[in-house]
Amino acid sequence: MVVEDLHINELPLETFIEILLKIDGNSLGRCRRVCKRWKESIDDNDYIWQEMCRKEFTYSAKIAKRKSGNGCNWYHIFRNLKQWSDLTPFEKNVKEFYKFTIHDRSHVLDIDYGVIPLKDSKGIVLYDASTLKYIPVALPERNCLRIANNDRVTVILLKSGLFIQRTVDTPNFVADEFFKADNFILTNDILYFYNNRDVFKCDLLNQNLTAVLILHCDYDIKDIQYSNKIVHIFTENGKIVNITKNMDVTVQPVKCPIEWIKHLKNICAVNDNNFVFYSRNIFKIETDKYQHLYLEFPPVTALFFYVDVVLIATRAGEILLYRLSSQKKATRPIFETLATLPEGKYAVQLDVFERKNGPVIVASTFFELYLLDINFFPNEPVLKQTFSNHKLHMYKRLLKLKDKLQRV
Repeated sequence: MVVEDLHINELPLETFIEILLKIDGNSLGRCRRVCKRWKESIDDNDYIWQEMCRKEFTYSAKIAKRKSGNGCNWYHIFRNLKQWSDLTPFEKNVKEFYKFTIHDRSHVLDIDYGVIPLKDSKGIVLYDASTLKYIPVALPERNCLRIANNDRVTVILLKSGLFIQRTVDTPNFVADEFFKADNFILTNDILYFYNNRDVFKCDLLNQNLTAVLILHCDYDIKDIQYSNKIVHIFTENGKIVNITKNMDVTVQPVKCPIEWIKHLKNICAVNDNNFVFYSRNIFKIETDKYQHLYLEFPPVTALFFYVDVVLIATRAGEILLYRLSSQKKATRPIFETLATLPEGKYAVQLDVFERKNGPVIVASTFFELYLLDINFFPNEPVLKQTFSNHKLHMYKRLLKLKDKLQRV
């Protein structure tokens, strides 16, 4: 019996995709240029690029996707993160984007799901991260601390507690709820939050939005994160409490001199293995590949943690990039200056979101919001503001929350 050779283009699409998943991202990019069929097969299947991001940018890709939402697919996330390895060839443009009418250290709430929330005298104004266009739903609440979204729910943290507004297809499902809370973390289907030392879980798929106590922490809580089905609680006294899906609890210390703990004021974290504690001159950086402990850094006014790189704002108005891979043993840290803000201005907040043509670094001072635009792909078409289904649902949820906040 003679078996004829099978050409790769005759393979079922599923088999072709399985083969592509075994190569690296650079090779996958070259495969796009083989022929029109290959390009269409690769470009139309964002799962391939999600897997490439998972393999090559395990944590930074998750951060980038959470912030960009559906305005930036996994292909664009992957190629942007590739370019971060060397920013030297790219022009960096700093422009003032917004002028605030009040003095505040926290004008920019955490950028999430393609939305930039800005706190001003009239409340919270929102901008679309992909287009930088105004979203016409101002929330009349100056005491807002955080806003998070996904396809199903919008969560707003106020000083008084946590408002939940979800999109429901079944009429008898509860659409909104309020809990007393200090902070929260939103996953696809579960909301975790804490109030004082009590940690709660709320299943967003249930008919009723009910909070279930999962832990009473023995320490004051600084931050909460979620990664790979594990809740990570960072405490004020330098402990990390991990809660598994099976409710197993473990406690580990942050590995640094005990006298440093009280000086580590801030934290940016992905999980218990990837985080940075920092204050004005002290850093404790922990990642899967690098562990650094520093006593003398430039005077830090703001920081953004992208796992592989750290962006640092200084009192001199600089925005510095620090690559963990550049650090050598017993040598001083190496910084790359990305930009300097106008004289007398310095950032008190830093954030980053990815667009299809490259990243935007957000630097907020006490009165101004500056955008540092790095154009990786200048030929990428500029998006028009459109309302896809997920944005339309989010828009409707925000309108309902606006009405609810006006009545409170």
